[in-house]
Amino acid sequence: MSMSVAELEAARRDPVVFADVMIGRPLWPHQVEVVRSEARYRVICAGRRAGKSHVYGVLALHTAFSRPGMKALIVSAGEVAAKRLFAEVSKMAKAPRLGGSTEDETTSTLILSNGSTIECVPSSAKQVRSAEADLLIVDEAGFVPQDIWESAEPVVLARPGSRVLLSSTPWGALGHFFRQLWRQGMATPDRWVQSWHWPSSVSPLVDVEFLEQIRKRSAPDYFDREYLAKWTDDGSAYFPMAELEGAVADYALLPPEEATGWPAVAGVDWGFKRDANALVLVSVLDDGLLNADRHPDSPVFFVPWLEQEHQLPYAQFVDRVVRVGEYRKGAWDGQNGYWLPWVLAEENGPGEPAVQALRQAARARWGRSTPVRGVWTTNRLKVNGYGALRLLIQQGRMVLPRHPELLKQLHALQTEMLPGGGMRIEVPDNVGHDDLADALMQCMASVRTGPMWRRTELNEEGFSTRSSGEERMTGAGTRLLSEPVPLDFTQAFRSPRAGDGEDDW
Repeated sequence: MSMSVAELEAARRDPVVFADVMIGRPLWPHQVEVVRSEARYRVICAGRRAGKSHVYGVLALHTAFSRPGMKALIVSAGEVAAKRLFAEVSKMAKAPRLGGSTEDETTSTLILSNGSTIECVPSSAKQVRSAEADLLIVDEAGFVPQDIWESAEPVVLARPGSRVLLSSTPWGALGHFFRQLWRQGMATPDRWVQSWHWPSSVSPLVDVEFLEQIRKRSAPDYFDREYLAKWTDDGSAYFPMAELEGAVADYALLPPEEATGWPAVAGVDWGFKRDANALVLVSVLDDGLLNADRHPDSPVFFVPWLEQEHQLPYAQFVDRVVRVGEYRKGAWDGQNGYWLPWVLAEENGPGEPAVQALRQAARARWGRSTPVRGVWTTNRLKVNGYGALRLLIQQGRMVLPRHPELLKQLHALQTEMLPGGGMRIEVPDNVGHDDLADALMQCMASVRTGPMWRRTELNEEGFSTRSSGEERMTGAGTRLLSEPVPLDFTQAFRSPRAGDGEDDW
C-alpha cells in the first residue's frame, strides 16, 4: 500500500494523522486533545471503556516510528496487564502500512526496522530502573507504588523532548503521585502538567441509554468510581483502601509451571452468571527471616499465585486446578506444580457438581487421598474468613500482590448489620465481582492465625532462604524479597474449619 512523501511526513509529525493514515483507526476528539498536548506530563483519570489503550498504542508507535532509535516504555500495574497491553500494541503494529516496520518481536518488546523500540513491563524497580525512554506510559498508575514511580520517572531525564503519560481508574490516597499530578493538571494546567477527566460516556462507542440502566441498578460509589471516574471515600467498605495498600508489595507471582512442590492452600470460587472461575493460593512466606524482629513467633503469609477465567466451562477449570496441584511428594524429581494439602471449593448451589468433579479428578490425577473440601459460603463463614484475613492484614502478616482486580474486589466488600444482630459481608450485585476475593477468603478456613514459634525453630536449624531478588516492603512495613517462594511449613495449615454443608470455624 503505497504512500506519498507528503503523507509519510505528515504521519511522522502528527500522531493524529499517524493514527488515521498508518494504523487505520482515527482518534476521537477527547483522545486528540491528549496526543497533541505539549505538556511534559499528561495525566488521565478515566472510567471503563473510555479509550485509554488506543492512546497508549498510538503514542508508543508514533514515537517509535517518528525518528530512528526512539524508545517507548509502557509500565503496567501487573504482569497480566503488561502482557495484555503488549498484545494490543503488537496487533496495532501489524496494520497494513506498519506491518513491514517491525523487525523483531519478543514477549514484551517490539523492535522497528529504524532501531526504535517499544517495551511493555510490569511495575518492577528492576524492570525500569536502568531503562531510558523518550515516552514513558504508566497504565493503571493509581495502583503503582511510590517507589516504582520514583524508579520509573528518571528514565526520561536524559532524553531531550521526552514525555510522560499517566492514566488510571480512580485509586490511591490523597498523597499518591497519580492523584497529586492529576489534581495539579486539572487545577493549573501548564506546559509541565495537563490533566483530563474521561468518564465512560466520553467514548462515542458507549451506549448512553445502557449506561443509564447500569447507573440505576448500581450502588452510587461503584458507579461514580468505575464509570464517572470519580474518587470515592471508603463508605461502608470492609477493607479500607489504606489498609489494603498497607498489605500490598511488588513481587513476582510464581506460576504453577515453575513451582516444584511448594506447599499452599487453595481457594476455588466458581463463576455462575456474572463472576469468573477463580483460584487463589495462600502460602507461608519464605522471607529469609527479614521479619524475625517484628514477628518472632508467627509466620507471614502471602499469595504466591492467583488466576481467574471468564466463561470457561467447569470441566476445563477443574482440569486447570488439578494441574496447578500436580506435584506429588515422593514422586520423580523435576515435576512441576504446587503441593496442595487442602483445596477449599465453593459448594453452594450449582457449585456442588463442580466440587464433585474436582474431587474425582484430583483423586485420579494426584494419586492420594483427595484434599478437596466443599465450602458453603454462609454469612457466618464469610464473617469469620474475612475477619481472619483482616486480622492478618492489620498485623502485617498477610502480603498481597499488586493485582488491581483483587484489590478492587476486596475494597468493594461492604458490611451490613442484620436484624438478628449478625453481619453480612459481600460485594453487592450492583457493585461488582467477588470471585477472587471469595477464593482468598476460603483459603482462610485452613490458615492458622495464632503464634507458632516458627522463627525460633528456624534459627536453631540455621535457616537459609530460597527466595531471591531485591528487598521489598509493604506499606505497613512487612519485608520480603521480590521473587519469593513459599516456605515448607505445613504446620501453618490445619484441617479446614469449614466442613461440607457447615459454617463452623
